[in-house]
Amino acid sequence: MTVHRLRELGVIHPGWEGRLLWGGAPCRDIRGGCTDRALTIEWIAEADGQSIAVSIPLSRSPCNYGGERTWLLCPICRRRVTTLHLSSDAHNLACRHCYNMTYFTQNTDDMNRLHAKRDKLFRRLGAKGDIDRNTQIPRRPRGMWLMTYAQIIGQIRATENALDAAFLGMVPAAILERCRAGAPS
Repeated sequence: MTVHRLRELGVIHPGWEGRLLWGGAPCRDIRGGCTDRALTIEWIAEADGQSIAVSIPLSRSPCNYGGERTWLLCPICRRRVTTLHLSSDAHNLACRHCYNMTYFTQNTDDMNRLHAKRDKLFRRLGAKGDIDRNTQIPRRPRGMWLMTYAQIIGQIRATENALDAAFLGMVPAAILERCRAGAPS
């Protein structure tokens, strides 16, 4: 549940009452209401049929060029967030910090991070499909400055050198010595 999506649906307005559809959620019959200070949501958890009601406090902060930004306050830790997540049993809403959720890149090793960086650089040049070591660097896209293109190519080469170094760091020294000596492995 994000503030942005709730705003698009017209939910975060004092006086709103209605039903919500939450695609793929393990709950049904989601109803709610909004006051100036809180958003109240009720649902039935599909696993056990239990009726759940949560009041989510709202916070607002002024924007630099006028207007205001609405925030959800996590019902558990009161942290100001834009997104709340439903627990696996569909009984609680909380922020990613309360559920100890991490971002994808926090759980990847250096090799995967370097592969993702290389893929992103290739995509900036318009590459499509699978990208591997043998993928040729695409031609400069129309409208891209020559200097920008040269910088991206330099970053691709540096990333591939880092991938080589990371791979060699994983290979045991005995195998490397055999390869250098020309002995079959």
